[in-house]
Amino acid sequence: MNEYLGRALEYAVDHGISYDLCEDFSPYTPSGSNPETNKIVINMNWYLSRQLPYVTCHEISHIEHQDSGILYFHTISKTPIEAEANKGAINILVPMYFESVNVEDANAYTFMQEFDVPPFMEDYTIDAIHKFYKKEVPYNEDH
Repeated sequence: MNEYLGRALEYAVDHGISYDLCEDFSPYTPSGSNPETNKIVINMNWYLSRQLPYVTCHEISHIEHQDSGILYFHTISKTPIEAEANKGAINILVPMYFESVNVEDANAYTFMQEFDVPPFMEDYTIDAIHKFYKKEVPYNEDH
């Protein structure tokens, strides 16, 4: 298991979120979350395997925001709820990734490539990294 996927799952457990890792889904079946049960289901067969930590954090964010119903990860954010979950994913991953990276070595594009973060998240990602190094509270105070 990828180090960051493991850390994202630890984050989930630390925040009272349970998970199932499923390996028998189609590569195109999205992961999901159910805030009513505080549970996420992660498709370990996802066709973009590098994206699994980001997807996991996205689903965690749905739980943390108590978004209604069962919501699915989308690579293109079409709703405000999905956009907020994408931001939440970045807010969870940035401290994990950059905690031992000196500011002069920080690179948003390397980070985005590592987790296959969708390009439309570039501006938000850069801003979240800047806030991390300035020790500012990110947009989502839960992270």
